[in-house]
Amino acid sequence: METSETKLSLADRVEKKMPLAKWIHELYYQNAQLFMADSRYKSLPQFLQTSGISSTFIALKEALDKNRESRDVKETADKLMSVSKETANQKVA
Repeated sequence: METSETKLSLADRVEKKMPLAKWIHELYYQNAQLFMADSRYKSLPQFLQTSGISSTFIALKEALDKNRESRDVKETADKLMSVSKETANQKVA
């Protein structure tokens, strides 16, 4: 029997992604507050103030992504090892 898959509307698909967008939005502003709280911030020219906030945000996101990737890789490797062991045990039995 065929199953038809209906796509969610654009509004519904966007709504599903909003928690992530809200999290990134909050992360950006917390990063900006931390950056602006540094006493050296006001001594920078305005274009460096803006680019400094953006650069630290990008670096923060990269670090979070790298951490998530390494965690995902370890979890995947552990799952593959357990499946491999199960398969080897089944062949022996």
